[in-house]
Amino acid sequence: MLKRIITLALACSTSLSIAAMLQGHTIRGKVRNSAGQNVARVVVDLQTGNGATVNQTVTNNEGDFQFSGLSDNSYYVVISAADYNPVSERIEFVKTADPDSPGETRTVEISLTPKGNAPVTSSRPAFAQNVPPSARTSLDQGTKFSKEGKSPEAISALQEAIKHFPDYFDAHFALANEFIKTNQLNEAIASLQRAREINPKDDRVYQSFGIVLTRQGKYLIAARIFGEAARLNPADPQIVVKRCSALIDYATTIDPSTSKEAAAERTSAFDMAEKELLRAFEASGKKLSSVHLQLARLYDKKGDRTRAADHLEQYLRLAPDDPKAAALREAIKKLRGQSN
Repeated sequence: MLKRIITLALACSTSLSIAAMLQGHTIRGKVRNSAGQNVARVVVDLQTGNGATVNQTVTNNEGDFQFSGLSDNSYYVVISAADYNPVSERIEFVKTADPDSPGETRTVEISLTPKGNAPVTSSRPAFAQNVPPSARTSLDQGTKFSKEGKSPEAISALQEAIKHFPDYFDAHFALANEFIKTNQLNEAIASLQRAREINPKDDRVYQSFGIVLTRQGKYLIAARIFGEAARLNPADPQIVVKRCSALIDYATTIDPSTSKEAAAERTSAFDMAEKELLRAFEASGKKLSSVHLQLARLYDKKGDRTRAADHLEQYLRLAPDDPKAAALREAIKKLRGQSN
């Protein structure tokens, strides 16, 4: 395998000029499984339009991968992992990379499904920008600081990237999420709004909006925003799970004793969340473990402790290595009335 990687890398380097390697296009990506968990050490092939492999890499511990110095305008990112369905994502660049023009950068998120389920490809439209090298360098520094947990340094670097390129979508989006991490929600909203103005078709922006609104306790609005994200990227069932979580939170804020209308609204929100969660679970081939956690929350809030315990047990069967497994087993005992 190592020999093959070296051979492919050498073949790729001989087909590209030095200038193209410095100024060429870049593909950045992240690989997750159907439960939303990062997939490490999976082989990622880069192929031309006719299926020839021109490069290969392996995802890091966070599921990230990158190909740089690309000179052609069309590629396929292909993953054929042993336990998952094969996935192929087409990547298109608009401009031709040359010594006088910096290349474009594309990002792609890939969701792997276990064999036996239908393959899933993201329906998120690709988005490319001609980014000045100085802005790209600042973004890379900000990303590095963020991964190291150095939020102030990350924010400063990302703001520097935006100074170099005010319409830099990736920088605005990364800055917004760094603000969310540090609970600077008003600043996050401003950055997300700018990112949305630049690229209104990226579902991740709406997902981050939903996270901010949830933290602010605006659960119904958050559910609607997550719904827009799901509309933009219907291939990702995790967005539906987030929407349903917001609906459950909204339902729990309603006091059914105040009026018949309030009781009906509460029931409606719970029912909608339940139906959408079950639909998402079926669509995932019954592998989306996070659905069980949300159904457990839902039934617990409704007072159906037995069904809540049942779904926690089903979750642990799908995710036995969850770090919270011991706490979840204790919760199951309490729900079943088995605690001392």
